[in-house]
Amino acid sequence: MRKSIYIFMRSIMQFGFYFYFKKITVYGKDKIPKNGGIILSPNHQNGIIDPFIVGVNFGRTITSLTRADVFGGSFHWLFTAMNMIPVYRIRDGYASLKNNNSIFEKCYELLGKGNPVQVFSEGKQHENYFLMPISKGSSRLALTAQKKNPKQNIYILPIGINYSNRRNPLSFIHLVYGEPILVKDHLDESLSEVKQINNLRDLLCDRMKKCLWLPNKSEGYLNQCSVINNLKGNESFNEIRDRVKESKEFKISRSLTLLEKIFGSLGYILNAPVLLITKSILSKFEDIVYYSTIKLYCGLFLLPLWWLFMLFIISFIGLKYAILSVFIAIFCLYIRQNNQNIIFNK
Repeated sequence: MRKSIYIFMRSIMQFGFYFYFKKITVYGKDKIPKNGGIILSPNHQNGIIDPFIVGVNFGRTITSLTRADVFGGSFHWLFTAMNMIPVYRIRDGYASLKNNNSIFEKCYELLGKGNPVQVFSEGKQHENYFLMPISKGSSRLALTAQKKNPKQNIYILPIGINYSNRRNPLSFIHLVYGEPILVKDHLDESLSEVKQINNLRDLLCDRMKKCLWLPNKSEGYLNQCSVINNLKGNESFNEIRDRVKESKEFKISRSLTLLEKIFGSLGYILNAPVLLITKSILSKFEDIVYYSTIKLYCGLFLLPLWWLFMLFIISFIGLKYAILSVFIAIFCLYIRQNNQNIIFNK
């Protein structure tokens, strides 16, 4: 039953992503190990969307480690349905750390049976294009799992999730799988466990950076962000990396045309109830990394209801007018959301 719910929820998310994002391009999927336990290690820029982006694309059932403080809230049912389990940090209370023992034992068992486990190695969410310092958690998990399951191949798979815009719909994504790390190759009894963990972490950090358009923060970070914000979506991963690396000045976004402004305004008016509800929900969240997640769910569930309501009400005047009105509402909303992506945000 639980697996059926997982597959159903994954299908719902896949459907939502199809409309929410312009395009999701995947690189390096052939690098995913065919056998063995895999620790998936993506960067973490975009709230609840990140684990689903990987989960939808990966295909197999994934168990994801998720920070414990988000459980018990509005999305608790969703986390549980999507096979997420809480991991506790010091900020959750020192006494709660003991709960991690059973969580990690479950992970060792899953990896030993050749199942994938997803860990966000940065240890926290953020809204930076570059990789934040990664923790030792995923490397320690991999090393211990390998020692507990010596006959099993345990891998760490670096993953880069690159968003052209992390706050608004109709952005595009490059999902990049890097070179997997076979943990057996890095076991060295002549070194202390801490040294082995640090070596794994450093290697993972290096390979994750190779999966990102912008691997490191530099003095020209805002210039680099402006390049990303002005991408069209037909550029290759390597082409974008080169453009970002070579950027020397701030790239000003183009101005909206008069027609774009008119259609954008009309898109707001015709869809105002849903957009106002979404704005109200957004105001309750201080952390902007959740903005895209909220917009996705509001769009996925509220917009179809609103368009059906429009169709029903206007059909009293005439069905053809109702269909035309809904079509215009959808078209103008698309223009409005596309306009939002032209606005620069770092």
